[in-house]
Amino acid sequence: MSTKQSQAIWELCRQGLPLAAEDAAQCWNKGERFEMGDEVRLGRPLEDLIDQCNWEVENDAATV
Repeated sequence: MSTKQSQAIWELCRQGLPLAAEDAAQCWNKGERFEMGDEVRLGRPLEDLIDQCNWEVENDAATV
């Protein structure tokens, strides 16, 4: 797991979303994108961090 992914998971937990953090960790560990549901509104910095983590996962999958 990358530093950005760990940071995103920590931030999701800090904002009271431990189940979303667990889902994100499972997705990224499987090499899949994580998409947060529309019912939860995240701050722009966390949305950007999740996007960066998804990009890392996609980039790793493309190079394998």
